[in-house]
Amino acid sequence: MTGGNKQNEFLYKLSTAMRIGLADLQKYVNDLYKIEELEGYLDEKDNPIENVKAALMPLVVQVNDFQDYAETVTGRMELNLEEVDIHAVLDGVMTIADQLIEQKDGRITLEEDFEEDLPTVDADATRLSQALLNLIHNAVKFTDKGIVTVRVALERDNILFEVRDAGIGISEENQEFVFEPFETILADKEDPRLGFGLGLKIVEHIIDLHDGETWFESEAGVGSSFFFTIPV
Repeated sequence: MTGGNKQNEFLYKLSTAMRIGLADLQKYVNDLYKIEELEGYLDEKDNPIENVKAALMPLVVQVNDFQDYAETVTGRMELNLEEVDIHAVLDGVMTIADQLIEQKDGRITLEEDFEEDLPTVDADATRLSQALLNLIHNAVKFTDKGIVTVRVALERDNILFEVRDAGIGISEENQEFVFEPFETILADKEDPRLGFGLGLKIVEHIIDLHDGETWFESEAGVGSSFFFTIPV
């Protein structure tokens, strides 16, 4: 086993252990809400238990990303393929997307451009939703004001998904790093939008497993469009 493979295996084992540990911790916190003696205390604003629960959420998201990335680099990610109704997937995704938009206090408008008669596809509905949500989350995160558009259409033998934003865009010199893990286009290392750079790599891998393609177009200061296809 090469050094790189050893590191990937270590990351997989570490992320798995952290995921299990966080799941147990979430269960213990949720169990506190079942204790009758704590009912009045839990109704109080900003009580420590609520703060612990809120603090756990971003950790869970980050660890899940690490787990998915570890499954990507170790070849463990598998698809549960079934006949998928694209519009059913979009309904679930856009419900969550609306919640993301609400956090921007009206500064961002979410627009839908969905072709009506989309055929079903053989896909993993959960992973497909994850890939599209990752792109929408990025678009919302890097757009301070403007429109985020989600477009889905049939083009030849593929379903084309596009997420277009009016965000900060990506400079030409940074475009080669877009799908590289642990890379960021942000110069300010204290920027609260800074993550670990795993989301797009995970999207690319999910779409690869579906025999689709992933790409983007972007201009600094203008915005970005991210695309992926799923074969019909």
